[in-house]
Amino acid sequence: MSQPRPKANNRSNRNIAMPTSTDGGTSLPEASSRGLAVKSIRQSSIGRHSSGNSPATWKNNKDEYLKKRMLMPAYANSFHVWGFVVGAVISGEFSGFNTGYVYGLGSMIVAHIFASLLMVCVSLNLTELVTAMPFASGCAAYANAAFNGVVACFIGYAYTFDMVFIGGEVTNFIGAALALLFNTEPRFNILYYLLTILICHLINFYPKVYFNVVTIGSAVSCLMVIIPLIAVAPQIDFSQAFTTMIPLSDGTVIISTDLLPYGFSGVINCFPLALYLLICFESMPCCVEETQEIKTTIPRGMLMANLTILFLSWIALVVCAGMPPGVSLLTAASLPYSDILSNAFNMSNHQAVTLISLPSVFASQLAIYYGVTRYIYGQSRGGYMPPILSLTTSQGAPYTAMIATSFMFTVLSVVLQYSSANDTASTLVTMGTIFALTAYIVQPIVYIRLKIRLPDLPRPFNMKSLGVGVATLNIIIATGALIGMVYLNRMWQLCLAGIAVAYVLMVPFYLLVVRHYLTDSPEKMFIKRQLDSIMRESVRSPSTA
Repeated sequence: MSQPRPKANNRSNRNIAMPTSTDGGTSLPEASSRGLAVKSIRQSSIGRHSSGNSPATWKNNKDEYLKKRMLMPAYANSFHVWGFVVGAVISGEFSGFNTGYVYGLGSMIVAHIFASLLMVCVSLNLTELVTAMPFASGCAAYANAAFNGVVACFIGYAYTFDMVFIGGEVTNFIGAALALLFNTEPRFNILYYLLTILICHLINFYPKVYFNVVTIGSAVSCLMVIIPLIAVAPQIDFSQAFTTMIPLSDGTVIISTDLLPYGFSGVINCFPLALYLLICFESMPCCVEETQEIKTTIPRGMLMANLTILFLSWIALVVCAGMPPGVSLLTAASLPYSDILSNAFNMSNHQAVTLISLPSVFASQLAIYYGVTRYIYGQSRGGYMPPILSLTTSQGAPYTAMIATSFMFTVLSVVLQYSSANDTASTLVTMGTIFALTAYIVQPIVYIRLKIRLPDLPRPFNMKSLGVGVATLNIIIATGALIGMVYLNRMWQLCLAGIAVAYVLMVPFYLLVVRHYLTDSPEKMFIKRQLDSIMRESVRSPSTA
């Protein structure tokens, strides 16, 4: 007799009948080509069942296990998806990128062209994968379908720690901004870290509230990018924007007006700073199980987010270079907008000016906090992290993942504040960027593999043959940037070496720990049911395939 099954999340906002078989699973019209595609996914992503090493709770009652791990029913619309993605990125338009002016504005422009292309390529591939396989575990689920659990574990942890390191940096950033606003000593920053993390934690307890708050915060932040620059527009002057001071080994300085004063090495050194204007856009798959009408909502939301981010990032990068006090002084500014307004209007009240940056920094902290919790939740439910990290409340909030996220953000922020090393902040940002670039390299490989292995998988957003070309361009840009930075930068060499060691150690960790969780994992049953639902609807509506 089959056990009663919990009601699955409604992926298309419609109730879809899912006939059960004698083993409590679901049946499919296996004769169709689409049915064969899902059967292939079951053999790869869902895995071959084994009775040997599963945790007892998974083997005895998988339905009860999944009931305790249900996210909020589908709620988010296209504007919520837009708000989440833009919110995760928007703080990059207010700080960090200006450091790249030291290599020349031309170098930053060329680097940002490549970074923008990379974002568009990754976004297109992710949108196709997310609409075809809408699971919170995101790229880990896609990698498992394309290859195996080791690759899934690799990319899942890469995306998670990409967000964790950037989130820790943003938390430190908002602490510094609040310290400037209230004119307090740095030793009190820890209180600001704890306060803002607590606020993120409380808002995330109610996912519907979170989506509305982050969308409003993102909209306000977008205005805060544009309005100050419009106010200062009469003082814009690009006559010195392409002037770069180059220090020589003997202590003298020469002034260059070349477009690329450091050559292509300057472009490579600028790439991570240009990417900082865009990074964290890849968090989009986190919200998929809480999104309604996925096949239309995700593409629309991601398109709007991409256009918004591209527009704002180019505005911030180029227009700020022509604003007072000029690129030579803005290079060292921790909050460039504050310096621009203070110089333009001779304002001595830096506290008031700092208010402009706060909405964007908090929107990013809130969005990244949500993204990390969903990454941890998805990896835990999939078997790549301890099962306890995927427990949810009655509101559908993954509270144990939230506790883990709060802890990691706090620890990283404290390390940033109390570390005696001057390069601690840049080290964490570098590690986060390396995790992101390695994920950007693996993800398109997964995409191409799935295109070849499962050509009949229904893809509501389908780039067809263009998709492989986009994925290839993605690999070229991400690989070139990673190799170039490692070749030119000693810190990148050390950070990559440390991350490489961690990836190598992940293999025995996978074999000794993760593999046992994956064996007969309840996520397999969950994904199987959702794929069955997708396939059944696709068979009923062939035009959506």
